[in-house]
Amino acid sequence: MSSQALYRKWRSQTFDDLVGQAHIVQALRNAIAANRIGHAYLFTGPRGVGKTSAARILSKAVNCEQSDPRLRPCGECSACRAIVEGRAVDVIEMDAASHTSVDDAREIIEKVQFRPTQFRKKVYVIDEVHMLSTAAFNALLKTLEEPPDHAMFILATTEFHKVPATILSRCQRFVFNRHTIANTIAHLEWVAGEEGIFLEPGVAEAIARAATGSMRDAMSILDQLMGYGEPQIPLSRVQSLLGATASREVETLVAAFAAEDVAAALSVINTIADQGADLRQFTRDVVSYLRGLMLLKSGGSADLLDVGHDVLATMQSHSQQLALASILAWLKIFSGLDHQLRTTPYGQLPLEMAVVEALVVPAPVAVAAASPIRGGVVPVARPTPAPAAPRQTEPAAPQRPTPVAPVAAKVEPAIVEQPPQVVEAAPVAAVVVAQPLPEAEQHIVLAESEILLAEVEAVWLQVIEDLKPYNPRLQAVLKSCEPLGLEDNTLLIGTPSPFHTKQLDDQTQRRLIEDLLAKAVGRQIFVRGEEANRDQQNRARDARRQREEIMKDQIVKAARNIFDARIVGVQEDGS
Repeated sequence: MSSQALYRKWRSQTFDDLVGQAHIVQALRNAIAANRIGHAYLFTGPRGVGKTSAARILSKAVNCEQSDPRLRPCGECSACRAIVEGRAVDVIEMDAASHTSVDDAREIIEKVQFRPTQFRKKVYVIDEVHMLSTAAFNALLKTLEEPPDHAMFILATTEFHKVPATILSRCQRFVFNRHTIANTIAHLEWVAGEEGIFLEPGVAEAIARAATGSMRDAMSILDQLMGYGEPQIPLSRVQSLLGATASREVETLVAAFAAEDVAAALSVINTIADQGADLRQFTRDVVSYLRGLMLLKSGGSADLLDVGHDVLATMQSHSQQLALASILAWLKIFSGLDHQLRTTPYGQLPLEMAVVEALVVPAPVAVAAASPIRGGVVPVARPTPAPAAPRQTEPAAPQRPTPVAPVAAKVEPAIVEQPPQVVEAAPVAAVVVAQPLPEAEQHIVLAESEILLAEVEAVWLQVIEDLKPYNPRLQAVLKSCEPLGLEDNTLLIGTPSPFHTKQLDDQTQRRLIEDLLAKAVGRQIFVRGEEANRDQQNRARDARRQREEIMKDQIVKAARNIFDARIVGVQEDGS
């Protein structure tokens, strides 16, 4: 006989059991106590944070037979037990993903008119409501706005932006937060104790980090670990199952950074690789740790960090040893490794290169702002070497002797300005690098964050493809358009006709494009349609092809990786 999954066995049954959603618990409890129950609720938030559990608890609360409304749901009356056991005919749960048609919506409309057979309220819980078709949403509109007094709707979704505004305006919306690591650890340890399982130190934290805020994912991982049938779960088993690494290995790497010990840092990387751990996950852990150090070093409160007490003490010690400039530089290096580690055929090499770059390469220099360069060539200013001793020149005429002793005039060595050197390739993207700051003023100069047009164009076709399940008509419109440029974080999209421009000016469709674009590039970008003639579109295509060729150039790749630079000009052969 199969056992029940942990996340179902230990599902929250009362408001007191609901973990990490105190703001929602308080609002719902107050509404129940004051008898101000709404007719429609919308629960939104990431997966595994308690939306469906809260819907069931609210269903029990509105039908509970407890005389004191402040104690509802009691979990003991016949109504509460019937809902928990799944035999309550007046609480209807449905998955919108498998009931998307307008016929399903009409069935709800027809049945909602009948009064409940057992309880005070007939409750409809519709999970993943964003999957309903447009026709189904339209059919539900009037019923959802003015249902019978005996009916209540609870809608749950992970993607509320796909729910029509007409539906949103008819519901009370509650946003569920991701579970913090501290909350997840406490709940895992409590469940393990109830199950008679001992978790070694660090096990609950490793599971919580792998779950990324989803309590259901955390419970599923714990359930899988308990499948070994042993009363104790060691940390090594968690690492083996998840491909994760212990927090102490991240701390060891940062300690090697603080000591400027390249050999020790490389040894940590090789140890991680030999263990078969997920290098991308390890890199994310390093970035998360460095982010915590940055916040602490910048004067941020420890409350901003979602870590345990032991890790917090180690982070505070490291933050006192390190300079903020170094932490920022390492963050920039390691935060850009995820894509490289996913696509490289060379194993841990990108991670090793990042370690060497962090500790061996001189302090980073500022990237100059883009500006038009005459002739299309961008000079590269090399760091100025230490001035050599001046050569002996003819002594200047001595000054008039004084009564004490003759003193020769001080000779100032002539300073000759060296012309900047030029780096050329065929074709070559030139990179501008500023001179290092004086030693007394040396610090990290961060260039203003921007999104290169080449990065947007690299994901443009993917964004168009991602549009298909949401709006096929808009996808067809966008296939006839071309990105023209970026202005103040706004992508100008060249359209072939006023009809296409009007489609892109529609607020709903524009937001959909912006959401998909932000998901693809990892940053919010606004879009604006602008009618363009054929010549403008051809120039945009030619410029894109040119940028794509430049991005493939090996010299350019090396320059961008070392100096964190960007392309600002191009020189063709023979020009």
